[in-house]
Amino acid sequence: MSKRIIYIVVLCLSVLLIQSCNNFDFTKWFVTLDKDSKKPYGGYLAYQSLQSFFPEAKVSGLSNSFRFTSIDRSMMSTSGTRNLIVLTGLRFNVSDKEWAQMMSFVKEGNELVIFSSSLDKDIESKLGVYKTQGREEQVVLSQKVFAESQHVLTLAGDTVKKYGYSGRSINSFFESSADYYLHNVPVDTTTVKDSVTLAEDSTAVIDSDEYYQADTDQYTIADTLGYASGKPNFLRIAIGRGHLTLHAAPLVTSNYFLLQDGNINYLAAIWSTLPADISHIYWDDYFNHSSEETSSNVLWRYESTRWGILLAFFVAGVYVLFQMKRRQRIVQVIAPLKNDSVSFVETVGRLYYNTGNNANLADKMVQQFLEWVRMTCYLNTSTLNEDFIRELSAKTGQSPAVTAEIVNMIHEVRLGSVPIDDPYLYQLYRTIQQFYKNHSR
Repeated sequence: MSKRIIYIVVLCLSVLLIQSCNNFDFTKWFVTLDKDSKKPYGGYLAYQSLQSFFPEAKVSGLSNSFRFTSIDRSMMSTSGTRNLIVLTGLRFNVSDKEWAQMMSFVKEGNELVIFSSSLDKDIESKLGVYKTQGREEQVVLSQKVFAESQHVLTLAGDTVKKYGYSGRSINSFFESSADYYLHNVPVDTTTVKDSVTLAEDSTAVIDSDEYYQADTDQYTIADTLGYASGKPNFLRIAIGRGHLTLHAAPLVTSNYFLLQDGNINYLAAIWSTLPADISHIYWDDYFNHSSEETSSNVLWRYESTRWGILLAFFVAGVYVLFQMKRRQRIVQVIAPLKNDSVSFVETVGRLYYNTGNNANLADKMVQQFLEWVRMTCYLNTSTLNEDFIRELSAKTGQSPAVTAEIVNMIHEVRLGSVPIDDPYLYQLYRTIQQFYKNHSR
């Protein structure tokens, strides 16, 4: 067989495999137990069955954000009736406050049913029953797992009749500690009315004060109502005037389980063990319920984190208080420097004087003076003769002698006929400044 034929065959098989994967919806086989989901592992059928078994009761679902600390008097039973909370999911963990509120709900004469494959360790310790970890989230890939889940469930009233299905694991069960024991109670699965007598006649009532005394010799009697492979997986504990019911296989509430032959009778038997006078049923498909109440409560639970948060708030408060004060002192108003010609010449003169170049400085002083004459007196400074002296004297009001003196000094600086030493430079500066001053008058 040529390589080309092999490539074609491999390509065709790959296309068929991809097509088959696209046609198979893996997501619909995920476990959700959602009361509104009609997918195989949704809880639509179980939720709808409540209205059939409890026609007089009002059935409503709890939101995903519901916390059991929110159980209030409106959810408690009224005189002569009971309320029921049904919880179904995989991992069930609650905070101490939530559990205390749930126990108050039960003690008032209400019913609490928990379907879970994994219970909170604190709850197991308080109840004295310990649950094996379920494998409900594992995808079924072998016929062996299918076989393990078939004909695995039985009820205490009829151990001959077995229930099961070809799906994910439902083999989890409960074990008791040395200080607790499980008590077998037959279950009458015929009618709801008959099962009410059983629930009300239970002798496993725990006083509310004694219940929390974990170190005493008080025993909790857990009635076994069902089995998985001969081991208890369906328990009921009487607390106060109500009952707590635990079931180790939450997938018995899934659509896939209930649609297989005869399994609806198994769920009917579970509902039949509950009292008939249920007035309101609350359904919570929590899936994975966390024991953490809120993100802020989680942070506040740990002492080091709590003190860190308080310290951060304290530092922030101190910082805000100090920042409210004015940090910068008042800036004084400084008058801007005058940018006039005389000040500029003085500044430049000081620069030249400091460098010791007297001749250059004197020349700059003469140029500045002549520029002043042109701009102020409107005279031509190209020829400095007797006529210039006479006109400048007349324009400025200076005497001809003073005017002639300053013109002669200008000629000396330009011709370099005299040494420009410091005394001469000072005399030139004084003469020009006096001329400016007398003209301003």
